[in-house]
Amino acid sequence: MGGSLVLDVVRWAAIVSAETAVQFGEADEAGCIPTSQRRRLPAFTRDILRCALPLMRDAPDRPIILSSPHGDMASTATLLTDITKREPLSPSLFGLSVHNAPIGALSLCLDGPGDQTALAGGAATLSAGLLEAYARLVTAEAAEVLLIHADEKLPEIYAPFDAATPGVFVAMVLRLVGASADAESNIAAGRDGVIALVAAFANGARRLRFAPPSLQARAA
Repeated sequence: MGGSLVLDVVRWAAIVSAETAVQFGEADEAGCIPTSQRRRLPAFTRDILRCALPLMRDAPDRPIILSSPHGDMASTATLLTDITKREPLSPSLFGLSVHNAPIGALSLCLDGPGDQTALAGGAATLSAGLLEAYARLVTAEAAEVLLIHADEKLPEIYAPFDAATPGVFVAMVLRLVGASADAESNIAAGRDGVIALVAAFANGARRLRFAPPSLQARAA
């Protein structure tokens, strides 16, 4: 694939949420989140932490990147509905609905957390996150980066604008390519591409090949 980049996946965890949530890799139950945090977190953030926390305990200062095309739209829809009903907004829910709130919640569960970045890029959001991780690694800012990608199904009110694909959360500890000849998985755009990536991980793939977002747009 011309212009593509490659990264190795050291560890991974995922949750695919259709009618029921299914865990993959090192994803854990909600009990892995400290009780003081878990009680107040929306489901979107809890699923992110269920994937990310098991991968961060060995290196809590590892840089974190969150890529999500919409963020926590369920919380945002609740807030918008309350506005239309002229009801008071929940300050807590408002704070947790912000795009970078989940990695803020994650940092509160870690001892000595490192830097955090949140980004979005439409259907190419995962590739944008991978490009950010690649830049951090190739410039030697870090030896490893945790990339979390979160793309939940949109709330019912936005269903006409959404695909039928289940929601998906995946966390990956990434490194520059080593000498091993691991099986590769190419990244496709959108939620379907992320679901396919989780399936590739489950089948043993540990190397990602992806096109930067600008190249994805040209290909589309």
